[in-house]
Amino acid sequence: QILKFNEPAEPTAVSRIFRYAIFTPQEAMKEVLDSKNRLVTIRRAFGIEDYSIAEANAREIVNEIRLSMAVLQQKFSNISELEFQINESEKLIVLINSDIAKLQEKKREFERMENAKSVELKELQTKNNEKTKLESKKENIKERIESLSLRIAKIEREFAEYETELTQNTEKLSQLLEIQKPDTAKSLPEIISEIKKYQTINNDLIKIKSEKESLWHDISKIKETLGNKIDSDKESLENVSRDLEIEKKSLKRFYEEIEEKLEKVNGQKIQKQTMIQSLEKDIAEFSNLGNACPTCKQEITASHHHDLVDTKRREIEKISLELKSITESFFESKSKSKEIQSKIDSYDAEILQIQKILPGIEEYAVKSSKLVQIEAKIQEIMAGVENLKEFGGKNPVEYFSELKDSLMKYESVMDKIKQIVETKQRVEKSIQKNQIEAEQMESEKSQNESELEQVILDLESFGDLDEIISKKESELNGIRRDVTNTSSILAASQEKLLNEQEKIKQNKTRIVESKKYEKKFSLVSQYKDWLESFFISAVIQIEKQVLLSILQNFNETYRRWYSILVEDQSKESRIDENFTPIVNQDGYEQEIGYLSGGEKTSIALAYRLTLNSLMRKETDSMKSNLLILDEPTDGFSKNQLGKIREVLDELKSEQIILVSHEKELETYVDNVFQISKQDGVSKIVRMN
Repeated sequence: QILKFNEPAEPTAVSRIFRYAIFTPQEAMKEVLDSKNRLVTIRRAFGIEDYSIAEANAREIVNEIRLSMAVLQQKFSNISELEFQINESEKLIVLINSDIAKLQEKKREFERMENAKSVELKELQTKNNEKTKLESKKENIKERIESLSLRIAKIEREFAEYETELTQNTEKLSQLLEIQKPDTAKSLPEIISEIKKYQTINNDLIKIKSEKESLWHDISKIKETLGNKIDSDKESLENVSRDLEIEKKSLKRFYEEIEEKLEKVNGQKIQKQTMIQSLEKDIAEFSNLGNACPTCKQEITASHHHDLVDTKRREIEKISLELKSITESFFESKSKSKEIQSKIDSYDAEILQIQKILPGIEEYAVKSSKLVQIEAKIQEIMAGVENLKEFGGKNPVEYFSELKDSLMKYESVMDKIKQIVETKQRVEKSIQKNQIEAEQMESEKSQNESELEQVILDLESFGDLDEIISKKESELNGIRRDVTNTSSILAASQEKLLNEQEKIKQNKTRIVESKKYEKKFSLVSQYKDWLESFFISAVIQIEKQVLLSILQNFNETYRRWYSILVEDQSKESRIDENFTPIVNQDGYEQEIGYLSGGEKTSIALAYRLTLNSLMRKETDSMKSNLLILDEPTDGFSKNQLGKIREVLDELKSEQIILVSHEKELETYVDNVFQISKQDGVSKIVRMN
C-alpha cells in the first residue's frame, strides 16, 4: 500500500512486482520469469489483470451454467413421454367407462334376480319352520311316550321288588320273634357300669402284680451283688467308715511331717556333700602351692603345711560321719513314709468298698418295705371282689360282657322287628300308589300315541321341502356370487378409472413443471451462448490489444538495455507476444539455458530494468524511483562492469541501492557503506 503496488494485501500472498521489478535476491538474478508467472506479473504490473480475471470468472460462470443446464434438461426431458402417457390414459378411460356401464347394468339384473329368489326362499323357509316345529313336537311326543314306557316298566319292576321284599321281611319277622330276652333285671347301662368297675379292679391288680414282679427282680439283683453282706448293719458300716476316715487323716498328718523331715534331711545331705567337695578342693590347692601359704601366699614350713592339710582331712572325716548319720536317717524316714502311704491306700480301699455297699443295702431295705406294702394291697383288692359263684364260676368282667352282648342282641332284634313292620306298611302303601300311577301313565301314553300319528300325517303333507329349499339356496348363492363378482369387477374398474384420472392429473402437473424448467433452460442457454460467443472473446481481444501496445514499448526498451549490457554483436534479443525473451545468433534462436552465466545475468537484468523503467513511466507505483540490485554483475566481464555506469545513468532513478563485492563499482556511486559481521553482530561503516 505504501509503494502503491498492485499486490494482494494478504500476509501470505506472493509479491511478484516488488520481487521482480524492484528487488531481486542474488540467487534469483540470473532467472527469467517462466511463461505463466511472466504474464501474471506483466498484467499485475500494468494493472490489466482485470481482463484475465474477468475471463476466468466468465469461464467459471459458463461451467456453472452448463451444470445447471444439465440439471434443467434432465427435469424437462420427459415431456413427450408424459404427453404419450396422458393420451394412453385418456383412451383407457373411454374403455373403462364403457365397461363400467355394462357392469352396472349386469349388476342391477343380478340384484333383481336375487330379490325374487329371496322372496321365494323366505316363503319356503316359513313352511320349513312349521315343519321343524312339527318335527320337534314329534320328537317331544316320542320322548314322552318313551319316558312313560320306561316309568311303567320301572313301576312294574318296583312292584316285583316290593313283593319280594314283603315276603322276605315276613320270613325275617318269624325268625326274630323266636329270640328270647336274657334273664336279668339290670339294664344295659347298668351292665356296662359293672363291666367298667370290674375292669378297673382287674387293671389295678395287673398293674400292682407287675410292680411286684419288678421289685422282686430288683431285690434278687441286689442280693446277687452284695452276697453275704446283704444282712450287714448299715449303722455299723457307717461307724467303721467314719473311724477309717479319722485314722486316715491322722496318718496323712504324720506322712506330711515325715515328708517335711525328708526334705530337711536331704538339704543337710546336700550341704555336707558341698562342704566335703570344698575341703577336698582346698587340699588339692595346698598340693599345688607347695610350701606357700594358701591365704597370704607367703613361704611356710613343711610341718606347718602338713598341719594345715591334716586339719582339713579331719574336718572331712567329721563331716563324712555326720553325712552318714543324715543318710541313715533319710532312708529310715523314707521307709516310714512308704509304710504310711500303703496304710492310707488300704483305708481308701475299705472306705470305697463301704461306700459302694451302703447304697445297695439302703435300696434293698426300701424295696423290701415296698414289696410288703404291695402284697398287702393285693390282699385288700382280692378281699373286695364278690364271691365268683354269683357269676357262674366266671370272671366278673367276662360274665357281664356276655350278658351285655346278649342284651344288645335282643334290643337289636326288637329294633329290626320294628323296622320290618314299618317297611312292610311302607311297601304296601307304595304298591297301592304305583298301581294308581301306572294306570294314569297308560292313559297318558295312549293319548300321546294318537297325537304322534296326527303329527306324522301333517309332516308327510310337506313332501321334499328340504331338497327344494336347498336347491333355492344354491340358486340364490350363485346369484349372490355373481353380484359379488360383478361388484368386485365394477369396483376394480372404478378404482382403475380413478387411478388413470389421477395419473392424467399428475402428468399434466408434471408437464407444466417441466415446461417451466424448459423455459428456464432456454434463458440460461442464452446466457451461456452470450458469455462464450461474445463476452469472453471480447475480453480476450481487448486484453490482447492492450498487451500488444505494452509489448511494443517493452520490446524497444528491452532491446536498448540488452544492447548496453551484452558485448556480443552476433547475438540479438527481443520480446515475443508472450513477453518471453528470445535470443537470436546468426539467424537461429538459441536456448537461454545454453548461454554463459554473464549472458544470463545480462538478459535477466535487462528484463528487470525494462519492467522497472516502464512501470515508472506507465503507473503510479514507481514514483519513488526505487531500485535494489543484489550482485547484479555476477559473471560480468570487465567491459560489462564498465557499462554499469552507463546503465545507472540511463536509469535516471533517484534512489538505487547496489549490493556488490566489486571494488570498481564504488567509483560509480555517491555513497558507499561496508557491512561486516563480527562475533555474531553486523556492523555498518560509511566509507566516504
